[in-house]
Amino acid sequence: MRTFYSEYVQHCMRFYTRHPHPTFRNDVDKLNWNACDAVMREFSDDNREIILSVYSDGDTVPDNVYKTAVARGIHQDTIWKLLNLLERKVAKRRHLI
Repeated sequence: MRTFYSEYVQHCMRFYTRHPHPTFRNDVDKLNWNACDAVMREFSDDNREIILSVYSDGDTVPDNVYKTAVARGIHQDTIWKLLNLLERKVAKRRHLI
């Protein structure tokens, strides 16, 4: 089940993964990027790589989850649980929940 903040966090994560050293156009972009960065630092290197592979590819998130699961030989549910945890943590940091 998708949460009300899923699309927002996905947007933030796509920006974060595609712009490792961004120049910010406004304070909201900066707050979003910093929230993603802080949360990403909480994960292990392996989990960060999984998350980055899902959000940095240009395809849809479900398609990227599938591709990442196949490439790493892990179950898709493992990745979805990781992404749900990430979304919740970013949403909390941005005071969405």
